[in-house]
Amino acid sequence: MQCFHCGAPIPAAASIDIIDDNQGTLSFCCHGCHGAYLLITGAGLGDFYQRRTNDSSAQPWTLPTVPFLSSSGGPETPFPDDYLARFVHAEAGGDAIDITIDGIRCASCVWLVEKMLARIAGVREARVNYATGRARVAYDPATVSPSAIFSTIASIGYAPRPYTPTATAEAARREQRDLLFRFGTAFFLTMQLMAYSFALYAGYLQGIESGTKWYLQIFSFLVTTPVIFYCGHPFLTGAWRALRNRAPNMELLIAIGALSSYGFSVYALLTGGEVYFETAAMIITLILAGRLLENAARRRACHGVERLLGLCPLKASRIREGILETVEPSELRPGDLVLVAPGDRFPVDGRIVEGTTDIDESAATGEPLPVMRSPGESVIAGCCNLTGAVRVLCEKEAADSFVARVARLVEEAQSRRAPIQGVADRVSALFVPAVIVLSAATFVWQIVTGTPFAPSLMTALAVLVIACPCALGLATPTAMVAGTGTAARNGVIFKGGDVLERLSRVQVAVFDKTGTLTWGAPEVLETVPVAGVTSTMVLSLAAAVESGSRHPIGRAILEAAAAAKVEYEVASDLTAHPGGGVTGTVAKEEVAVGSERFLRGRGIKGFPEHVVEGDDRMVACVGRGGRFYGHILLRDRLREDVPALTSYFRRAGVRTLLLSGDRDGAVKATAAAAGIEEALGELTPADKAARLETLRGGGSTVLMVGDGINDAPALSAADVGCAVAGGTDIAIETSELVLVKPDLERLACAHRIARRTMSVVRQNLVWAFLYNAVGIPLAMTGRLTPIYAAAAMAMSSLCVVGNSLRLTKSPRPLLSSKGTPVHGPASTADPTAPPLPNPPPSGEGTSDEERSRVGTSPEETLGDGTQRRMEATNG
Repeated sequence: MQCFHCGAPIPAAASIDIIDDNQGTLSFCCHGCHGAYLLITGAGLGDFYQRRTNDSSAQPWTLPTVPFLSSSGGPETPFPDDYLARFVHAEAGGDAIDITIDGIRCASCVWLVEKMLARIAGVREARVNYATGRARVAYDPATVSPSAIFSTIASIGYAPRPYTPTATAEAARREQRDLLFRFGTAFFLTMQLMAYSFALYAGYLQGIESGTKWYLQIFSFLVTTPVIFYCGHPFLTGAWRALRNRAPNMELLIAIGALSSYGFSVYALLTGGEVYFETAAMIITLILAGRLLENAARRRACHGVERLLGLCPLKASRIREGILETVEPSELRPGDLVLVAPGDRFPVDGRIVEGTTDIDESAATGEPLPVMRSPGESVIAGCCNLTGAVRVLCEKEAADSFVARVARLVEEAQSRRAPIQGVADRVSALFVPAVIVLSAATFVWQIVTGTPFAPSLMTALAVLVIACPCALGLATPTAMVAGTGTAARNGVIFKGGDVLERLSRVQVAVFDKTGTLTWGAPEVLETVPVAGVTSTMVLSLAAAVESGSRHPIGRAILEAAAAAKVEYEVASDLTAHPGGGVTGTVAKEEVAVGSERFLRGRGIKGFPEHVVEGDDRMVACVGRGGRFYGHILLRDRLREDVPALTSYFRRAGVRTLLLSGDRDGAVKATAAAAGIEEALGELTPADKAARLETLRGGGSTVLMVGDGINDAPALSAADVGCAVAGGTDIAIETSELVLVKPDLERLACAHRIARRTMSVVRQNLVWAFLYNAVGIPLAMTGRLTPIYAAAAMAMSSLCVVGNSLRLTKSPRPLLSSKGTPVHGPASTADPTAPPLPNPPPSGEGTSDEERSRVGTSPEETLGDGTQRRMEATNG
């Protein structure tokens, strides 16, 4: 007995039987299949069981993915709108849906699907990722429905279904398994065919009895037929699809070549001529071998996204009304309580409400050491719980988690085309018709010049088979997929292939100062008391009124006091004065800490003629009981990876520039320490944007690196805007390149990946053009047989994909694990090389007025969420 839904054998006494009014008793192997049957029939898709193929490998929960034909002969989607609604994402300007499309074989398939979707009224954008077979369609829900989009894809011969990671992985495995089985069958039968062909060749040269020759030709016919119509079925269906949609592709060339050779051989068999069955079979076998290897390489190229998505667990343990239940992460909603056991990964972003544990956050931040998390602290989806069971309150849905957002950015980058790809697309669109014309012209010329029919046909077929538009079509997308995937593994997110191309051409790199080149967290350099007062007393008074302060300067003073083991009494009546400083009461006397102007305004006397303030220093003055006690000098700290980064840009021929709203002296001092060539200070956000527009107007390609709200206009004005993680959301939104950890070494990594990727793209395009420019004339002159042409065609695509796979190696780091520069030319290195030390926890931001209370500009500190490094040495 077989299961009515999946066709699997049902063990004895394990059958689940129901009675259907129309079909009688139906048996199911499990409740899952029974539930799937109820889901399908309840959605009005009961006809699926009459129309389906007998595929016992289908999973019980798999909905039909082949396009149906309605009674009128038109396409009909197997997915109703109410089912598709769960896969729709709301975004600015409308909705979007991710679709997995079976049948994407080459760049022409991508072009066709995108063009057909773009013609639908209400579709704002349609992008298809060739490497993953996944489409993202943005549309206006008031104009078009998801089912109409699915129907359009089905109408042109492809099989669409809603994207889910598990279904997509299963489809990829099925495709690889099917391809392997077809190739194995073709290889076995072709080897048998070659034995018959060698006998026929020997007979042709030395003589053979007509009866024996006829039997050998019959056996050749019987062996070749399944190779053409079973093993070559994907090519035949692809060719038919191309003809029906008037979009010729590579599969059309393969089908014409194989069928022409097969058809002529059948004709020769019936008329007593010489047969060429081995040519038809070898074309299919060699192309299948190339496609099998290309498919494996393509999956390896997009491994970066698969690795990101694989970080999230397939199941989650949700606690509801005291009962533990296992659900998929996609079912979790904000407010749900989740139990995460040691060894499990967090399914969603959330906050610990019970338990303490160590967490491996290397997947999200690159930090190799575990970090301890306690109740009230946040956790990131995809990170691994190491030591203790914790209960986590879900704060975001799985689709909005950190890992999902990063994976979505990477996939969008892989589907956003680089401008250079437009050249290949335009050539590919004209290539197949041109090759067919050349093949026909070759055949006519051979006949006119007196060449017999059979050799003329073989020469024309060689022209068809050797032509490879796939090499042209794959030249850019495979390199882009490999490059952006490698970048993602190294903590760099490109928001498009066009961004990667522009970054490779950058001529000027512009940096913000505070929070970008520096940590935005000052450190105490020196305490300067007046006569009769000790340094310890000045630091003690300042710490007393800064107790509990969230201001970066206040925290720096408290850290200095703790490091010096200075004891202090927490002040009472603490009051913050925006734009000035803070006051409190110590031993019944008022203590004030802030700018000189603030203290003078409160009647503090005894100031020296000049309070020392260096170009890169900040000053916090301290007064008590109306008397000036001294001042504290502080300085923001340069990131230790900045000198190595600027040195790299100099070697790469990229000019560096520092633009900041801070004091001009402080900006120039920072630039000198960082090794930056030019520096401009005291600029407003509008001034920065105008400066960048001037640079671009002069013909320079400009990179802007920043992290604050005030950097957003400049990030938008640059050719490439780069946001440092930990910066404000608006900075990340307006940038096109994101460093997922505040580690500027990743910027050099991004630049090297961009240059390597564009170099590989150019190599691929040159190879594709040269291959066709040399191969087609050789075939036209009869110097290549169809068999050699098929082998050359398969190898050309493999060369393009193999060259692109070189990009999967990570670039060599600028700094060693000890933070010292790595000398020598940029090359590949171990991708597991440890990153720089981890920055300290993020702190709260303060207003511009609060920052100015110690005489510094608003850029001296950053907004909420900025990563700080509290323990670092000067760069």
